Amino acid sequence: MNAVVIQHHRFETIGSNFQSVLTDAGFEVVTVPIYSQAPAFQSFDAPRLERNDVVIALGGPMSANDAFPALKKEMSYLREAAQQGIRAIGICLGAQLLAKALGGMVEPTGGYQFGLRKIWVSEEGHRDPVFGKITTPLVPTLHGECFTTPPGATRLAEGFMLRRDGRYRRFDMAFRFENAYGVQFEPQLTLDELRVWNRELASDYDLMGDRFHPEEEAARNLREFERFYTVHRAQMADFLKSVLSLTERG
Repeated sequence: MNAVVIQHHRFETIGSNFQSVLTDAGFEVVTVPIYSQAPAFQSFDAPRLERNDVVIALGGPMSANDAFPALKKEMSYLREAAQQGIRAIGICLGAQLLAKALGGMVEPTGGYQFGLRKIWVSEEGHRDPVFGKITTPLVPTLHGECFTTPPGATRLAEGFMLRRDGRYRRFDMAFRFENAYGVQFEPQLTLDELRVWNRELASDYDLMGDRFHPEEEAARNLREFERFYTVHRAQMADFLKSVLSLTERG
């Protein structure tokens, strides 16, 4: 069994928590680093999909609306996985690609989030056998764009963002289509990886706007995640285990 992990940026990885869950479940992790396949984002070389696979598309700094050939091929790959009932998780950019592949829209939020944020889980989300594992609705985020829940999918959660113009924006944060989940947050994030992000992606805090102080937000993000991490690690491991336990739908 393969766990196909599509990687869009070298600092956004599957993380040790998800890696452990996949290894313990008997999956071989096959990473598809499309950012490094020269020329970058031109080719998409992923294994052929099989029914016993799981596909995880990670985040990245580009947009689902960018005209990179690799992203277009990835959307076709994600669409095929979702429509065949193959287990899949789209994370951040991966969720936006999955949503767009299934007929949803992706657009800028007018702001930027980098840090822990509350999500508002729908009744369907509470009842969902996978998403319902997130019993403490607090998640790490890193994004400036958002998706709409695609036709035929179920909205599982929403969120709010303080935009750069001072207004609040409400947007979808999670959806399910068959055995595929799209989440506008970072379930795979570990504390060690956040420390890397704070060092290597520090300029992302500037994108939040002049109502936020970048250094203060970086320190707050790390401090809050350190205190929350035990809960985050446990419930997101349960989230992934529940995805792996799904049977074919449709």
